[in-house]
Amino acid sequence: MKTYLARRAYFSCGRQLRVLDLSPEQNRAAFGRDVLPHGIDCTLDIYYSGAIEEHDGMIVNLSDLKPILAQALAPLDGSFLDRDVTYFQHSPPTVENLARYLWNDLPSQVGQGTLSRLRLQETSRTFVEINKLENNKLEIEYSMKLTRCYEFAAAHRLHVPQMSDSENTELYGKCNNPSGHGHNYGLEVTLEGEPNAQTGTIISLPDLDKIVDEEIFERFDHKHLNVDCPEFENLVPTSENLARVIFEILEKSLKERGYKLAKIGLHETTKNYFEVEA
Repeated sequence: MKTYLARRAYFSCGRQLRVLDLSPEQNRAAFGRDVLPHGIDCTLDIYYSGAIEEHDGMIVNLSDLKPILAQALAPLDGSFLDRDVTYFQHSPPTVENLARYLWNDLPSQVGQGTLSRLRLQETSRTFVEINKLENNKLEIEYSMKLTRCYEFAAAHRLHVPQMSDSENTELYGKCNNPSGHGHNYGLEVTLEGEPNAQTGTIISLPDLDKIVDEEIFERFDHKHLNVDCPEFENLVPTSENLARVIFEILEKSLKERGYKLAKIGLHETTKNYFEVEA
């Protein structure tokens, strides 16, 4: 059993994503509109794991953690990263590089707590998570995951043709409405990998957006899943099945391009969430 203590902090900074060795067209392809100067409001969550001390009931005293966080964020908050912070004068201040900078800068041990996880959100649509890993040789490493969030709208009817109308109504309730019903689905796409040494990205966000648009939006957005989508001709379009189909489509497409899909998350409503992992 592992116990974690999490602490959240906020900071704001400016940046411009570009690689001097790339042409303007190449930079635009890699970073989209972020090649222009812009600001970001970041949310940082750090997690320390460890044993709960018997004498005080804590993993880490928050009074010890607060100044450590403040010191780590001081060079970043209110700065223009690629001009004011030496590290980012040679590495584009992508969310991946920014997360790695913080991971390396924060102490791996505070009291009895070990830095085990870091989550950095740069916009409502994009965040990176770093998790410490221990392999069989007890060498400490970490994995990095990038998540990008999307939204699409679709209708569906939950209905099993082999069952009677009364059985379908009993099983699915109002979701068996003959005309169907709709949702604004929230989709989270998570890739795992090491950032490209030159661009500092696991994947170009414009490229990922294009893949999701072509593979998912064109298939399912503003469609009736039962009627318009061959994927559900013989498959009940529950959100469990929709999540699995989306994962399989994206996994294949991303793998062909050399990327690893770690998971997808599908929000059907504010109450219902479905997740498929690799």
